[in-house]
Amino acid sequence: MSNFNFSLARSLKLLGVLVFDIAVIVIFISMFFGLLFLAPVKLALMSMILLIGLCFFSASVIFPRLLSKGKGIVYPIATITVSIMYLAISNLISVWFIVGSTVWYLGWELLTLAVVIGVLSVLLFFSKREIENEYQVELEQSNKTSIHMQLMYIEASLTAEQNAEGILPIIHSFKALKERIHASTPFGRITGNSAVLELENTIRSNLDYLQLYMRPNTLVKNLVDIQRLIDETRALIVNREVLNVR
Repeated sequence: MSNFNFSLARSLKLLGVLVFDIAVIVIFISMFFGLLFLAPVKLALMSMILLIGLCFFSASVIFPRLLSKGKGIVYPIATITVSIMYLAISNLISVWFIVGSTVWYLGWELLTLAVVIGVLSVLLFFSKREIENEYQVELEQSNKTSIHMQLMYIEASLTAEQNAEGILPIIHSFKALKERIHASTPFGRITGNSAVLELENTIRSNLDYLQLYMRPNTLVKNLVDIQRLIDETRALIVNREVLNVR
């Protein structure tokens, strides 16, 4: 059903753009057909400007996310707005210089096109920044969820064996590690620092090993290794924060 609605919406969009383009071209021909004999060169230039504007507008409507692959609607709307403004202004310039100098006409049209290209480049720059920020947030949330699930599993496994001999110090150490992780900068937020990235990978690897040690038939037998891994991981968390401050 959703695919059908998407296809219908896209078909209506194509139809609407096609009808609009045809209507504008028909109006243009009816208004300026006389120039075919009086000023054929200027008519050709005006027609070319009109077609550029229509192509730009049509592309912005049919492919609104051509400049932005993000989830927001700000940049697609901005692109459509810029295309409408260019279509209107460029053709107003055509009307204004209908009896004026062709050189001045071309100069103003090129200046308008240059401004539009500049605006689009700015939109593209900020759109890419937004996409990078979205990816960073998703990565950070994914890391946060993954580590949270690991900590929950390890904590549940230790609690289930809390009556075993020698496990209470490990439970206390793990709680201290858990608090330290929650108080530290979320994983994935620190970028551009290879040393921090390496530490984060080592910490995740240590948590994976701790999970393996949490199996009922191996937990009690590996208390020494578990304690060592917890202490090592806590030290890595501290080092990671120190590197982040630097």
